[in-house]
Amino acid sequence: MTELLLIRHGLPLAGVYDPGLSPEGTAQAERLAAWLVHEDIDALYTSPFRRARETVAPLERLTDMTATVLDDLREWDTDVSHPYTPPEQINADDPKAAALAEGRYEDFVPDLDWDAFRARAVRAMNTILDTHSGGQVAAVCHGGITNTCLATVLGLPTMFWFHPGYTSVCRVRRLPGGRIVLHSVNETAHLIAERAVDAIA
Repeated sequence: MTELLLIRHGLPLAGVYDPGLSPEGTAQAERLAAWLVHEDIDALYTSPFRRARETVAPLERLTDMTATVLDDLREWDTDVSHPYTPPEQINADDPKAAALAEGRYEDFVPDLDWDAFRARAVRAMNTILDTHSGGQVAAVCHGGITNTCLATVLGLPTMFWFHPGYTSVCRVRRLPGGRIVLHSVNETAHLIAERAVDAIA
């Protein structure tokens, strides 16, 4: 069995191109790394976007591993004609803010090529799982990628169906027969608790 951890990046800076993490996002990434270092992670992957690479950096440091940059893990916002704004910080009068608040996640990016995005998200997931037969792999990516991978595993017609928290962890497992199943969604315990290491040793 192979377990894949799909991890959303930490809170990024607003108003800049390809933003790195905000101070809060950096703290989130540090807490994530301190939590996951106690698991038996065999490999790390990351989206090429700066906010993902800065999120995986503390885990690289603690595990002495280098994350593989996988282009297919990039988010849908590849258009750099506008500075990036975290979804939660979009102006309230923007239709995207209303779509997010009302749970109409598919309306958040109405012009997205859904078929191409799904194909890329699934390709990313399969690339990682095909490369690692057994063990545990962590991939720092984005909310849209995570949504789409899990929707595909669950057989959902709607690709964007929940709003993952920053540095949240979702787990899928490829079983020995090849079937991929969902194991957990939106784990965020690391943001509010310390791991009881003796309890899992």
